[in-house]
Amino acid sequence: MQKKGQESEDKNKFFRLHRGDVQFTTGGRGISHSEYNEHNRDTVHFLQIWALPWKRNLPPAYHTSTFSEESKRQGFVTIITPLKAGPNATLDEEAAAVPTVEGTIPVHADLVFSAGIIPQGKTFSYKVGGGDVVSSKSGRNVYVHLPETKGGKAKIRIDGRDNAILSEGDAAFVTQVNANDELKVESIGEAEAEVVVIDSE
Repeated sequence: MQKKGQESEDKNKFFRLHRGDVQFTTGGRGISHSEYNEHNRDTVHFLQIWALPWKRNLPPAYHTSTFSEESKRQGFVTIITPLKAGPNATLDEEAAAVPTVEGTIPVHADLVFSAGIIPQGKTFSYKVGGGDVVSSKSGRNVYVHLPETKGGKAKIRIDGRDNAILSEGDAAFVTQVNANDELKVESIGEAEAEVVVIDSE
């Protein structure tokens, strides 16, 4: 898949994305963008997720990083964390774009984004708040999504609850949890489960 982004200063940027790539775009003052699949025969699956920032009129910015499947098969990998300088960041701190957790992509929100590939029969634990990197510690909301990637063979169970079993394409919204609470996600299907977790205030 290829993505074209255009900043307000009319600087064109092209990105060829591959499996495991995450691209983050801040479009506070306005951007135009489009995505297309450059392959004639192969299909492409990707998630496009929007988050409300804590500040308006942010300068356009792009971050593209790759997160290995190998690490995601060991446990949930933290991909996006809040900007370290917080909502009152200076323009220089905005430009420096330092995330709360080194190696992650910074977001202008009290949000943590993680992903894992859970082998069949295994259970991963997710720590709410990304291990205490968020400012809002109580009453958090965690969105657990099982994207459609394995032809319907993957399935997960959340916290051992039989009323919280997700098939591919399903999601669950876990509300009123606190930073450092743990959610257990068990792979119970016929294929490994690729799971996305979005943790917000």
